[in-house]
Amino acid sequence: MTTIGLLKEPAHETRVSLLPEAVSILVKKNLEVLVEPGAGEKSFASDHEYEKVGAKLLPRHEIINTSQVILVIHKLPLEDVELMRSKVAIGVYLPLHHIPRMHEWASRGVTIFSLDMLPRITRAQSMD
Repeated sequence: MTTIGLLKEPAHETRVSLLPEAVSILVKKNLEVLVEPGAGEKSFASDHEYEKVGAKLLPRHEIINTSQVILVIHKLPLEDVELMRSKVAIGVYLPLHHIPRMHEWASRGVTIFSLDMLPRITRAQSMD
């Protein structure tokens, strides 16, 4: 079973990578979703709502250790990156503006999908 980890964003960010509605779809597709407590509170999604749709709440380090895919909008702190060997991170990382960071992550075996690199044309809108 594939495990997806949803991490809490830095204090200034009000977005979250997945709301409970999206988590419920993934759970119905037999994916396990782990959520860091408080991840959705600035987006008006409580921990209870995530649990109600089938997500499990776990501490950040357990989510990173257990998940194959990590969803986090902003860059990961270095201590998190060290745990990410052979994992996939999906977010908005601005790789063309942070080339040294991308080299560092790659040297640690982290696969990155940066959503800011998706083309914004009609054919790509199905990615939204």
